[in-house]
Amino acid sequence: MWKIAGAALIAMLAVAPDPAQAQQRMGAAPRGHTMKVLNQRPLTLQEAKNAIDVLLLLREKYKNYNFEGKADGPAGVIEAMKNSAIRGQIEKELKRYGFSSIEDWVAAFVSAGLAVSYVKRNANGAVERRIQEIESDPNLPEDLKRRLVGMIRAMKPPKENEQVAQQLLNDSAYAEKIKKLMPSTGE
Repeated sequence: MWKIAGAALIAMLAVAPDPAQAQQRMGAAPRGHTMKVLNQRPLTLQEAKNAIDVLLLLREKYKNYNFEGKADGPAGVIEAMKNSAIRGQIEKELKRYGFSSIEDWVAAFVSAGLAVSYVKRNANGAVERRIQEIESDPNLPEDLKRRLVGMIRAMKPPKENEQVAQQLLNDSAYAEKIKKLMPSTGE
């Protein structure tokens, strides 16, 4: 079950046509494409660490509970947790780590995950190089170029989240936790 929850949250790391409602707020498509995207929220290093630690704690402490809702992805996990008989216990755990609600924690975790994924994918400027390749490809129609570049740029986290992600990855304990939770971003 927690593999599914972690995977659902981490599914947000990939460009998806409609990333559910992990934060229950969807942003307009930036920079000329039609994809709905998550509103990433700025994080402190401590918030990002707490978001990771909470998932590990909940995964272990409540491993016998099935947190799958009707909706796919993070929205389903949120729904299932809110409708769970142990909702109060979960919310107490979240509050101990500074989160005001299930949605607040999921938003922080998803924002941290997106930032970590971006930082790892952008090693040595790989994302910007990919954008340049797309923009200079004479075989791609302009509309497709615009949409592809827009989708890539939409996944770019706020600058402070990039810095937080780099700090997490530089911290050996959290780098290990990230590999555990986000195997697709681990090396």
